[in-house]
Amino acid sequence: MIRFFPPIQHYLRQASSLTQAMRVTVSFCMVYLFLLCGSTAVKGETTSTDPIPIETVNPELPSHRPTKADTQYWMLEDLLKMREFLDTTVPGTLEKYKLVFSFSPRFADANKGEFIRLPVTLRYGLKKRWEIYGGLTPFSPNPINSGKEHRWGLGEARLGVRYDWGHWGKVFDHVTVGLEGRTPLGKPPYDLIDYYTHVVPFINTSRPLPFKYTTLYTNLSYDRSMETPHREPAPQPPDIVRHHVFTVTPSVLYKPGEFGGLVEYNWRHIEDQVVGTHLGHEFKAGPLWDVPLWRTQSWGLPGKWQVELAGRISFEEGERTSHGVSVRVRWRTTVREVLTKKSYERKPRS
Repeated sequence: MIRFFPPIQHYLRQASSLTQAMRVTVSFCMVYLFLLCGSTAVKGETTSTDPIPIETVNPELPSHRPTKADTQYWMLEDLLKMREFLDTTVPGTLEKYKLVFSFSPRFADANKGEFIRLPVTLRYGLKKRWEIYGGLTPFSPNPINSGKEHRWGLGEARLGVRYDWGHWGKVFDHVTVGLEGRTPLGKPPYDLIDYYTHVVPFINTSRPLPFKYTTLYTNLSYDRSMETPHREPAPQPPDIVRHHVFTVTPSVLYKPGEFGGLVEYNWRHIEDQVVGTHLGHEFKAGPLWDVPLWRTQSWGLPGKWQVELAGRISFEEGERTSHGVSVRVRWRTTVREVLTKKSYERKPRS
């Protein structure tokens, strides 16, 4: 009898979609609280309060007192240590007056996209606990695919500030807060950035889990869309859709050495001026390779390299489920090395 009442069918489909989204959300909350409470309980039974560092000391480091060259090597390794993976940003800031350049092309765009994003970032330790950073996300034509957005452009500009809060009670061992602004340059593709300027306050946290070499990271952010100054008003929907997004991204990283594994969940609460308020979910999991400096130097490559490969599945209310593979290659180096082409020689292992 329901088929004679189309409005009832519509509401039932909405209820079914909402129920599925709520099930995923509740499941995520239960797992997250279990990890958080479990790690807190284990921590209370131990005397050490030091978090598990994301970088792992090389077990082949000579047992004798390091020479000057050894010290320089480990200082550079610490400066260029892993700061992010997938969509997770690791808490912490650069030391005072330190300057790091990074480049992380999005090779996953080559699969279906008409363009490839080429983000570059410059980070600077302004003072103790404070860091400022900025960058561009230019894009280039995808050599595999073609289409309307098969072109070059500057993409977007980013500018942000981060403050290292330190630990937060017995819940998180490391907390960083910050604010980031993103604005389009020219007329970039909508999939890169829409017509609006985005202001994003964020919080990044971490704490060790009871499993050895395993750390829980949590990123919270609120992406607020605003009219871009000195720019003509955005086209009306459906051409350009304005939305605000609250995102929670918990992730677990297992990293006993240069190789590791990661699991990441991205939960989004989306305020859309056309569709309305709805939820989005994305899961990623895969291996990670944080290549040591001595290995890249033995290959004759500059800087610090990081490779990530993850399977991805995402779904959003009102949209079809999508899946694919995410590939990230990140390269970090010092400005000194860029300007002088100076690198540190590999220290022979004893």
